[in-house]
Amino acid sequence: MRRILVTGALGQIGSELVAALRERWGAERIIASDLRTVPPQAPAGQGPYEHVDCTQPYQILEAVRRHEIGTIYHLAALLSARAEEQPQVAWNVNMGGLYNVLEAARQYGCQVFFPSSIGAFGRPRATARRKSPSSVPARCTG
Repeated sequence: MRRILVTGALGQIGSELVAALRERWGAERIIASDLRTVPPQAPAGQGPYEHVDCTQPYQILEAVRRHEIGTIYHLAALLSARAEEQPQVAWNVNMGGLYNVLEAARQYGCQVFFPSSIGAFGRPRATARRKSPSSVPARCTG
């Protein structure tokens, strides 16, 4: 079985996902990656960790090749507040990073999981008034 790479592994969702995947598949099969060069002690620090900047295609390609990755959970992104303050950086990370992950997946035959944000549930104020469970179908408004 090929390994799993999680980009953005030190973020809110990534840190929980890495822990859950490692519990299910074993710590050595899950490669946590993020921009930070030194992993924290837990949960991403309890198994393989790779410094990967998703805006640098060679870093993704090298991690996928070296670790024999079969699935990529791409969670690296800039969220609303910071993205609105730095739109060009957000574009490079969110769109360019996704492109680089998809290209690495194409070259190495990987599966890709790329989740959406809470923004996919509609207007932020309407979403905040109700809890949106994971099973709610996305209805993008724009």
